[in-house]
Amino acid sequence: MTADSRRLLAVFAVLVAAVAAPFVLEHLRERRRPVLAEARVVTATEDDPVLRTGRRRVAAGVGVEVALALRLSRPGRADQWLAPGARLVIDGEDAPHLESDEWPDEGRSLRVFWFTVESGFVGGDLSAANAGERLRYRTFLAPEMGRGLRAARLPETHNDDHLGELAGGLPADAGALRVYARVELVEAVDDLRPLQSVTTLDPARILEPRFPALLRSADLGPGVRPEVGELFGLPGFEPAGETAREREEITSAAFGLGFSELVEERLVASSWTFAAVAALGRAGAEPAELADLGEIVVDGDRVLRGGRPLAWGGDLRAGDLVQDGRHWLVLLGDNGDGVLDLADAVLHCWRRPPERTTLLAGLGREATRLGHRRAPG
Repeated sequence: MTADSRRLLAVFAVLVAAVAAPFVLEHLRERRRPVLAEARVVTATEDDPVLRTGRRRVAAGVGVEVALALRLSRPGRADQWLAPGARLVIDGEDAPHLESDEWPDEGRSLRVFWFTVESGFVGGDLSAANAGERLRYRTFLAPEMGRGLRAARLPETHNDDHLGELAGGLPADAGALRVYARVELVEAVDDLRPLQSVTTLDPARILEPRFPALLRSADLGPGVRPEVGELFGLPGFEPAGETAREREEITSAAFGLGFSELVEERLVASSWTFAAVAALGRAGAEPAELADLGEIVVDGDRVLRGGRPLAWGGDLRAGDLVQDGRHWLVLLGDNGDGVLDLADAVLHCWRRPPERTTLLAGLGREATRLGHRRAPG
């Protein structure tokens, strides 16, 4: 090969290298970019500000926040978590992490779509034939939660949007809350197609202990167990069956759990299980565990026992239960006249999510004779 040929070859090689260098550098840069590998819902509270995965019980009145933790993968390096909080616990283990609510790579950003996870039905009658369908939980878009890793606010209930307000007067910071999110990595916020995306745990896994849930109690006054607040917002179904055992077994085929076990998982409520949690703290309790205080008669607008009104603080107190067949109501308090009447406040769950209402609205005009029960102690 002549000297001129060698010079031409060298010049050609330099030109090829110069042209290829930006592409090689960009390829190497792309290989070093973090990959969006996993997303987990995490929660924190005022009294426990650590971001944690899984289920969390929250006392009445305690502030809560919801966020996402992301696992980042890089070739040749250990995975790293990213979360918008100072301390992160994943599945019970402290997780060293990058504290941020932004993607740690220039030129790319995160886009989050938040959803609630709720039953597709709000209530009705439940049988073994329809339990699998009517208690199936699915996602509902929750735009009020914003688009960031830290939710802008807790979500509203969305499975009852077509019904209007169901639960008048219930505490806004109580109830069972489950969320789901899709996280997308984009170059521009208005990109139609993301570069990468991940989702949090699928709602089909809702019975797993690691599925994220906030179970928020309520302070409803003396006599009412605060954990009944965890049932607010759940669908209210009346299980079919003549006996307690029959009613308990209608969900076994679809979910592998009895009805009261699903109540303890905070997935559903019924009239009796709601009242049982309010009075005794256990969905699996039996009416026989309550003291029987006798029969109450509804006579027009009057509520009587032995022909006389029942006095608050003497004949009855907050947290007592009244019963019309399979329909149970929790007495909350007096409307101001000192005796039980149809305008007094009650809680109940009757073929719809739990609500606060009046004795008249809860019972209707048809009820004339009621049982009166009280938790022991």
